[in-house]
Order: sequence, then structure tokens, then C-alpha cells
Amino acid sequence: MFGKSNRKAAPTPTAQSDQYRLKATGQRVTLLELLSGGDVRIAMDTPYITRDDIVSARDITPA
Repeated sequence: MFGKSNRKAAPTPTAQSDQYRLKATGQRVTLLELLSGGDVRIAMDTPYITRDDIVSARDITPA
């Protein structure tokens, strides 16, 4: 009644990284949101400021 279960543990999904690079400049960006029409919202860190921008999903590549 209270013995060991024969069920196997569900596999844990692998976490996908949200770190990408812009193809044109190689700058590291963080993916914030997927938008309609194949666009994405990204955040870029510079030494003094963090800003976000909307680019095409084709303009970024996984880091």
C-alpha cells in the first residue's frame, strides 16, 4: 500500500537561455519578449545605460 512507486519521474525541461547576440554588431542582448510579425523586444546593456529596442528575430543569434 505504501511501497515504492513504479512510475518514472517526469523529465525536467531544459532551460533555454535568453542571451543572444546581434548579427550586425555582435553585441550581447537579452530577449525580453516575442512580438507578432516575427519581431522581438530586446534589452541592451551599455556601460552607462540599459535600453530596450524592437528588432527582427532574424537579426539575432543565440549567444
